[in-house]
Amino acid sequence: MPDETIKYYKVLGGNFTSPSTGFDYSAYLPTSGAAGEWLPEIKGARISEDGYYISRYWNMWYKPGDRIFEVEYEGAVVSGTCGVEKQLCCSRIRLLRDVTDTLAKSVRDFSATASNTGKMNAGTGNTGDCNTGNFNTGSRNTGSLNSGDFNTGDSNEGIDNVGDRNRGSGNVGCDNRGHSNTGNGNIGSFNSGAHNVGNANSGNFNRGNRNVGSWNVGSYNIGFFNTLQQGAFMFNKPTNLPQSKIILPKWLNFADCKRRFETEPVEEIKKALALPNFDYEIFEEITGISKSDFDRRLAEDKDCC
Repeated sequence: MPDETIKYYKVLGGNFTSPSTGFDYSAYLPTSGAAGEWLPEIKGARISEDGYYISRYWNMWYKPGDRIFEVEYEGAVVSGTCGVEKQLCCSRIRLLRDVTDTLAKSVRDFSATASNTGKMNAGTGNTGDCNTGNFNTGSRNTGSLNSGDFNTGDSNEGIDNVGDRNRGSGNVGCDNRGHSNTGNGNIGSFNSGAHNVGNANSGNFNRGNRNVGSWNVGSYNIGFFNTLQQGAFMFNKPTNLPQSKIILPKWLNFADCKRRFETEPVEEIKKALALPNFDYEIFEEITGISKSDFDRRLAEDKDCC
């Protein structure tokens, strides 16, 4: 059940449409002191995809002329992220009341006397606009001592971080040095986990790149406490080649590889057959391209001779 002591808001444009999707909320507005109708339920709401988005921090989304509505919600999607919650995704909402005049007025009045450089700040010593907190340099930060825009948390340097003390952009967690990390204490980018040094690791305490697991030193390891680069598996069997050395024919880098198979030069088709451990049955199971398809295309090469 939602915590009724925490208020969430939906910011709409002056014409009552969503600034991000353009959806028109006019038919769902509160009237005569009564809450609006529930919006249609979005089943299977997912973060960054389908769903209604609301926030405790309306200031991150508000601009002059917008309308701010207090909302009720159902079907919240748990994000599983640490740091301050910037938005909440849910399956349906309804608009309870228009609170624009109260909230926007309080921010303007407060900003006028709080040594802020910018507009509509709630806090002290902000340089920029629409900050909630103190001593932010940038705009639309929720927290304090942020340098950049759209940070949720404290002491971030960059853009769109959720958490504290991140140096980079798009991090979800704390103490990351890089970009688009999910977790804490990563040095690098695109890590999912904690305390990784490198890029695109999934797990914890890895030193290198693209490891899956924990405590690996090196790259492309799968498992735990590995120091040697593992050979890639292909067609359900190990090879003596690391993943970084596997080069697929260009036509196998496209989702429509079966269609491309029909138009590629025969020499490109042969490159698939030369892949380590090539297996016709497995290849057909995954791509839909059979041995008879290969035989037909290879026959074209003979016909040309």
